[in-house]
Amino acid sequence: MLSTTLEQWQLLRTVIEEGSIAKAAKKSFRSQPAISYQLNQLQQRLGIEVLELQGRKLVLTLAGKQLLDQACLLLDGWQDLESKAMSLQKGERAVINLVVDSLFSKSRLFEALKRFNQEHPNTHIHLKETVRDEGHILLSQNEDDVYVISLKDQRAGERIPVAEVTFMLVAHHQHPIFEVSEALRESQLKRFPMIQVVDRYHQQTANQRQYQESWFFTSLPSAIDAVVNNLGCGWLPQSEIESHLADGTLKVISRESRFTRATSLYLIKSEQVRYDICVQALADALQFPEV
Repeated sequence: MLSTTLEQWQLLRTVIEEGSIAKAAKKSFRSQPAISYQLNQLQQRLGIEVLELQGRKLVLTLAGKQLLDQACLLLDGWQDLESKAMSLQKGERAVINLVVDSLFSKSRLFEALKRFNQEHPNTHIHLKETVRDEGHILLSQNEDDVYVISLKDQRAGERIPVAEVTFMLVAHHQHPIFEVSEALRESQLKRFPMIQVVDRYHQQTANQRQYQESWFFTSLPSAIDAVVNNLGCGWLPQSEIESHLADGTLKVISRESRFTRATSLYLIKSEQVRYDICVQALADALQFPEV
């Protein structure tokens, strides 16, 4: 059984923060004798002094400071718990399941999450990052709330275009492909490994006919690192390799338009939560353009 109460620790914290029992009484809407009584009870039950008088001011003893520092962690956690309960009472969601294609700009994603958190601090986001067809598969399973993904089926429900990602066929600047004239590079691609990003559902069915050899990766950063380390050529999103292009580490295979591709990303809300206020707030934040 506990010998002290949260109320006593909160009153001790208030006295220290306000600098006196009189100010703490005013802030906590208590009488000074009532606060003094609770503080005395706290010290008696602990069996040690947590306060001492220095001049005309009450300050923490060394033991009091150590104990209050630990108690503050509990007080803050308790306050968070009560805030969560209030938000649930008002109808706010506790969790939103968000699926985002790895091609979606990270800076834009993080800015959206920060904006949402400022408005709904008691709603947590469970983020699933996907590659290739994983997003479409998760959408068909209909177990999440919000999706930012590419679509194979353009008839898939109400969707909002949020980004278009440009891909470029690139290689390390020392790759042998650049020893061939630009006009002949396309015909020579099959001689070299092609770095490809595949989802975990289709690793064994990726199309290899176009290339002599393919190296498959299930994460975009790993595929980019493979090309940067001169393991092969690869179709990579321009937004993720701009620094490598700028410093000359990577070069485009050809400047012809067919060596550039584009993929659209769409925002989709699950039918079950399409009118949810928190879900709509997150959807709005994800639609803000990148600064």
